[in-house]
Amino acid sequence: MGGKKGAQVFLKDPEAAWIPAKLINSNGKTADVEIPIYKDEQNTICDGGKTASKWVEAEVDLKDYNKGNLPMQNVDEGGNPLCFADMVELPFLHEAAILYNLKQRHLDDHPYTRTGDIIIAVNPFQWFTHIYTEKIRAQYANTLVWEDHEGDPRKLVAPHVYEVSSLSYKGLAFGGGDQSILVSGESGAGKTETVKIAMNHIASVQRGMTEASDEAFSDPVVDNVLQSNPLLEAFGNAKTRRNDNSSRFGKYTQLQFDQGDPGMRQYADKSKMKCKLAGSKCDVYLLEKNRVTYHDPMERTYHVFYQVVAADDASKKQIWGAGLNGKVNEDFAYVGTSPCETIEGMTDAQHYQNTVETLKKIGVDGENLMTLMRAICIVLQLGNLSFMKDPSDDDRSVVKDKAEFGALATLMGVTEQDLIDCLTERTMKTRNESYKVPLNADVARDTADAFGKEIYSKTFLWLVRAINDATCAENNYEGGGRSGFGIIGLLDIFGFESFVRNRFEQLCINYCNEKLQAKFTEDIFRSVQEEYEFEGIPLDEIKYDDNTDVLDLIEGKAGLNAMLNEECVRPKGTDQAFVQKALAANKKSPCLIVSKMNRKEFGIHHYAGKVMYDSDGFVSSNQDSLPSDLIDCALKSTNEILAKHLNNEKCNNLEDASASAPKKKGPSRAKSNLVSATVWTKYKAQLMKLMTMLKKTSSRYIRCVKPNTMKVPSVMQHVSTIEQLRCAGVVAAVTLSRSAFPNRLDNKTVRFKFSSMWDRGQYPSKATKEMKAEEKLKLECEALLESALKPREEKEDGKMVKAFVCGKTRSYFRLGALEYLEANRTKEMGSQALHIQRYIRGWLIRRLTQMAETKRRKGVTKIQKWYKDVTAKIAQNEDDRKHGLEKKRKQEQERKAREKAEAKAKATREAREAKDKKEREERERREKEEQEELERKEREAFEKRKKKEKEAQGKFEKDKEKKIKKFKKEIKEKEKELDKKEKKWDRELEGLEKEAVKAEEERDAVLEEIAKEEAKIASIPTLSDKEKKKLTDSTEIIAYLRKENKKMRNSTTQLRKDFDTMQENNKRLLEANAYAGASFEALNEQSKNNNRNNSKLMQNLEKYKKQNQKLKEDLRMRQGYYDAEAEIRVNYQKAMAEIMEMIQDQCDDAQLTEDILVLALECESEAKSELEAAEARQK
Repeated sequence: MGGKKGAQVFLKDPEAAWIPAKLINSNGKTADVEIPIYKDEQNTICDGGKTASKWVEAEVDLKDYNKGNLPMQNVDEGGNPLCFADMVELPFLHEAAILYNLKQRHLDDHPYTRTGDIIIAVNPFQWFTHIYTEKIRAQYANTLVWEDHEGDPRKLVAPHVYEVSSLSYKGLAFGGGDQSILVSGESGAGKTETVKIAMNHIASVQRGMTEASDEAFSDPVVDNVLQSNPLLEAFGNAKTRRNDNSSRFGKYTQLQFDQGDPGMRQYADKSKMKCKLAGSKCDVYLLEKNRVTYHDPMERTYHVFYQVVAADDASKKQIWGAGLNGKVNEDFAYVGTSPCETIEGMTDAQHYQNTVETLKKIGVDGENLMTLMRAICIVLQLGNLSFMKDPSDDDRSVVKDKAEFGALATLMGVTEQDLIDCLTERTMKTRNESYKVPLNADVARDTADAFGKEIYSKTFLWLVRAINDATCAENNYEGGGRSGFGIIGLLDIFGFESFVRNRFEQLCINYCNEKLQAKFTEDIFRSVQEEYEFEGIPLDEIKYDDNTDVLDLIEGKAGLNAMLNEECVRPKGTDQAFVQKALAANKKSPCLIVSKMNRKEFGIHHYAGKVMYDSDGFVSSNQDSLPSDLIDCALKSTNEILAKHLNNEKCNNLEDASASAPKKKGPSRAKSNLVSATVWTKYKAQLMKLMTMLKKTSSRYIRCVKPNTMKVPSVMQHVSTIEQLRCAGVVAAVTLSRSAFPNRLDNKTVRFKFSSMWDRGQYPSKATKEMKAEEKLKLECEALLESALKPREEKEDGKMVKAFVCGKTRSYFRLGALEYLEANRTKEMGSQALHIQRYIRGWLIRRLTQMAETKRRKGVTKIQKWYKDVTAKIAQNEDDRKHGLEKKRKQEQERKAREKAEAKAKATREAREAKDKKEREERERREKEEQEELERKEREAFEKRKKKEKEAQGKFEKDKEKKIKKFKKEIKEKEKELDKKEKKWDRELEGLEKEAVKAEEERDAVLEEIAKEEAKIASIPTLSDKEKKKLTDSTEIIAYLRKENKKMRNSTTQLRKDFDTMQENNKRLLEANAYAGASFEALNEQSKNNNRNNSKLMQNLEKYKKQNQKLKEDLRMRQGYYDAEAEIRVNYQKAMAEIMEMIQDQCDDAQLTEDILVLALECESEAKSELEAAEARQK
């Protein structure tokens, strides 16, 4: 099996999508094939069955294939697979070829593949550091942006995300037009990571021409954007069955660039161009609000709910106090039990801390942070509200647990009654009146859910606006206030979705993908148009199907959008009525599928395949307006998000130019709350705004693919990969790019492979000698293919249409033409092989006849030669006898010479060995003694140093102790002496003070007496001599007392000075004590330094030992060198022996031969001794 020749093809398979096979025969309706059986899907490759375990034969119905043609494999003549980095180069480009080309590159660890202008990124589930280094970044930036190359520079580099980012920057910087990068793929395909990689590289490209280096580069603007990603992930991502961190919203990030003077763009040198990253802002689309109130048990709601519940107690108390303290996930109905403990290796508590820190970086802290977290808690508490029927009226509802309402009312800052009224009653407003309608328990519960979803949605937008305020260039670049920045937009949006049960959200998501696919189709058509123009092929050959019929079905005047909005306006609109009206209004649409089993179900033929939708809940999901009662209650709230932002649908706080222009308004009319904008209407407006922005940009595409659901490296599941390629529009792009000509080959390949099918006589080439090689090759291919594909010509609109077109460098084939050539090439080669065989058989017969005649002649010659040989042998035998005797004589001579040489060589060898042994032992002894002496000296030096250090340490300790004791003793003595002096001076001072007081008292008494005496004297008219003498004595006594008083005062002053001097001496003694302590510290530090020096000495000792070991290694190397020289010498001696044999055979001088032989034997013996010595040393 498997040995038959045949074309390598693909077959459809329900389990592996496409499997390789070998076409044996085909009759147009069925085909006989051989199928190689491989170990498993992972080992199934296009290798011609070389690794297959067995082969099986099968018959295939060709009606299941496009125009009855089996898709061909891309293999070479030996059956080996052809793998291309750019799949445009695949000779056979179809769904199966794309799958196996991607699989081979995935197995070869190449995550990126190019298809024209599209980059397909297959998630490797591992990080390849070598393709994201700074050198690689610089290489792509320099090659694609800053260097000038002839032709397409993409051919100089491998496919990469860096290619898209580089070309986007180039288009903005040098082309002046805004750019966009559209990244799509299913959950877990790596969209978000791809966007991060692209943003980082765009930031590095703006540096200009750079040298390749390993230095990391980062940009503060991109860093800010990437730092805000955890916030969007916390509030907009959730765990799903497919991905633990799945984005449940679409995001369009716009990197803003300062382009400098636009007038200089076309004249300035590249190196002087200015296109600097200035800021960024993002818009978000279609947040999955239903996940707030319900999620699959194996999934989670948004991460932030789990993070708040897992926060530390202090944070919980600050946010809500008793409402959060001690609570777990199961305490909140919207949250429930988490199916996992960690997300991306971190717990929810760790994620909460990261979220809070990131919020602070964008300015959300303090009271703003509390406002945000309390809004989240309000949503959590809304899920815990419960209602029951009013016992007196089934159409009314009452609260079941007032404590839960009270907690929510306190958190919102409204009264409990206001909260109950807004959830259990509905105010209906018409043009002229308003009235209240009670709500039953189920409707009240739905109202609470709707309130929670709306609050969370507006909280998410509030956060997005905060992020944009922190990152947008209008506010932050060069002080703010500027506008008119260049844009590179990165769209990270949900891919096409098709589940077992598809709801309203899937219809919105798939509608978005249909709009993007329409733009994608336009861009692909443009690239195909450029290729056809380059090759010189008429553009009318391009025929393709777009998706306008699907868009008409969804957004047309009588489409699904209009029908659903109409049903939402009707007072009692139902999901079934919507489906039936939509089916009736669009029954002629080829894209609409009618379900015969369920009247609420319908289907659409999307570009990616058929999807059936269950309309259950469509009407309620589309009604986005909140009742006025809930809005009025929110306006009363103390939470700013509820009170001021519940009607704010914007993603940024920047004023639109259009908003500033005054608009003329007609007369106002009363509004009714019965009619309002629906979810679809708002979403369509958002989508139209997005498409308008994208159409103003030059778009590039990255399609992310998740190769397997196990998230393991180097594994690709065929069916899921094919579905993703269809959903991503890759297959549709291929179909479009090859709508007229699905297969193509280089002209050189065409001429080489199919030249056997060319009838040169009937279809001669129109090429001339004067033509260029390329034009001549084109004309030859035209003649060849016209001859080979004549039977494939078809008649369309009255004229014959050829099955091929030849371009400048390639030949293009219509569907089935290349397969026809491959199938018939074998037949043509078979007929030519018969012609060749006829000539070869004739040549073989003639060759056999010639060989028989040659044998007869050789027989006669042989007999003649035999006779001559016998005669010659008789003569030869006589000569041999003589030669034998001569040979014996020579051998005897050689034996004697050999014995003599061997004896001499043995004596020489033994003497040399003894000498070598003695020298070796002497050398080893000297080395050993030197080593021991070196080690002994090192040990002695070490011991001496250690002893000196120990003695110095001991001496230092003793001196230190002596000095400490001496200083302490001196300090105590000084203190005692000072105490004694102080006490003595205190006593003396006290006595002097007392004496001074006493003297002053005595002086005052004397003065008083003198005053009295003077008064008496004054009263006496004249004094007697006795009285005069007495007066004179009194005056002298007073003068003496005054002098004594002055002396006492001076003594007191001196004592005070001595006391101050004593205090100064005491202070100096204290400072001396402190200085002594510092000296002790210095001595300790010196001791530590000595210890460190000892450590360094020990390290040096180890270093010298290593150097000694290195010297030994060098000796061993020299010994090896010496051994090698001995080997060379032995080989030399062997060569000499061969030369001696030649001399012995050809030399006639016996003595000369004997002398040379003796010399050779001596050399040989010496070589043997050298070899033995070398072997002994090796042992």
